[in-house]
Amino acid sequence: MTQETPSRTGAGPANPAAFRREVLLLHRAIFRSNQERINRAVMGYGSSFRRYEQEYLRTVRRFERRAEFAELERDLATARVLYVGDYHTLPQAQRGFLRLLRRLEAERRVTIALELVPGRFQGGLDKFMTGRLGEADFLRAIHYRDNAGFGAWAAFAPIFAIARQRGYSVIGIDSAAKGSGSDSLRKRDRYAARRIAEVLSERPDDLVAVLMGELHLARGHLPAAVVRAYEAPVRELIVYQNCHELYFKLEAAGLEQEVELLRLRAGQYCLVNTPPIVCQQSFLNWIEADDGLMTDETAEQNFKRCARIVASFFDLPLDERLDEVELTSVVDLSFLSRLRRRGDFSPHDLQQIRQQVLRSQSYFIPRAQMVYLGNLSVNHAAEEATHFLRYLCSGSDEPKFLVDAFYARVLEEALGFLGSKIINHKRKCPQVQELVRLRNDRSASPDERLLARLVLRHLRMEEGKKTRGMNEVYACGAELFNAVTHVIGYRLGERLYYSLIAGLMEKADVRSLFFATLDDEGEALATYLHLILRTRGVTIPERF
Repeated sequence: MTQETPSRTGAGPANPAAFRREVLLLHRAIFRSNQERINRAVMGYGSSFRRYEQEYLRTVRRFERRAEFAELERDLATARVLYVGDYHTLPQAQRGFLRLLRRLEAERRVTIALELVPGRFQGGLDKFMTGRLGEADFLRAIHYRDNAGFGAWAAFAPIFAIARQRGYSVIGIDSAAKGSGSDSLRKRDRYAARRIAEVLSERPDDLVAVLMGELHLARGHLPAAVVRAYEAPVRELIVYQNCHELYFKLEAAGLEQEVELLRLRAGQYCLVNTPPIVCQQSFLNWIEADDGLMTDETAEQNFKRCARIVASFFDLPLDERLDEVELTSVVDLSFLSRLRRRGDFSPHDLQQIRQQVLRSQSYFIPRAQMVYLGNLSVNHAAEEATHFLRYLCSGSDEPKFLVDAFYARVLEEALGFLGSKIINHKRKCPQVQELVRLRNDRSASPDERLLARLVLRHLRMEEGKKTRGMNEVYACGAELFNAVTHVIGYRLGERLYYSLIAGLMEKADVRSLFFATLDDEGEALATYLHLILRTRGVTIPERF
């Protein structure tokens, strides 16, 4: 064990306020930098658009109090129209809408109204929902590529899946009115309102669940247009998502880590599931991709930026090797051929890498000094940047013995997840209830269910309960080995983060993990168990 490994005797008193303040200042600096980039990239918004935007901003300037999800569900149970704000380029926004749908009673009649689909293409949407049109043909039919500002189709696909599963109707509510002025936005409000009013009249028992751009949700915008089109008051529920002014107010009150739902006023809430800097980065990624600029050079800039942030935060050495590391991504898969030509990657190695590419996984390949980003999100860039920093600090290879290799990989995953949490503290890892649900889900694949069983078995062992079959956890095959260590590592990384926030650990404790070589037999397991005990008292915020 080197001098840089964690102390077994515990650390001195931690300063959670100082740690939190440091994270806050870091986020504000990134927010300002991102906003400057956005302002340079987005030009041409006139005074009419700004007036429309200001009406929205006045609506989401303040909140009454923190809210519980049970309260939201009670309001949802009696609503005729549910409006959910969509930050188009942020998949978490579409997932927020999906989670609200999943909270509905399965037998409730619902019509989903999506800005994603122009109303004039309703025929193609109906054919898609009844299976008469395949996915590729449907996306062509609705001119999806012409409206790529709505974000990734993969984030919307589960919404259509739950609609089929539960027998929901789906309508398109976007109009042909485009442009950046408020006139075009109000025309789109009026068109969407007519479509929604038709459903309210023709299907009086349906809840209309609307997913539309955040600016449209100000009560004087789309909701007011619906009341005019329906010619009667409507019991409505408005759920905004990730309003940055509200997030900053939570930060000022020291509540941004634990609050996920705010009540603004009667019938209006805000989900807080993503920090503003992550929302911004999703938009910047879209701008660069839309302009044909999303190259590996762009991804490399994001990766290096994350590496510098994490290195600075934990006071880690960062030398010229950051400039030497090769970064590749989903934009250019030619790196597979380069790895093959090197001659030091076996066919088995290359097959494993291909499988990770197909699963959109990101990873650092020390042997090639290469980072592959399977996703251009902040989470992936920060996680792999942290893996790279860990390699620079320790320079060690994987242990040879099975159990040691297992826990060394878990610790790598934990640090990677922790590094991403420093930048996106709302990032989530699998919770026990999710694993139990997956284990019992007959529609899940056998490998998914086995993964859940193995992780749950390991959690029993952590709790000190008598657990049989642990060897199956450690010797589960290469693919499951990666998946199991991934989940267990993420869970430890989350505990490390909230232990820092709570003052149960200090940054120096975590910094030492970057330098731990884990060379001695049993050292990786001992380090893992020490960290589990050290973080046992930490409280993880409620998840939505």
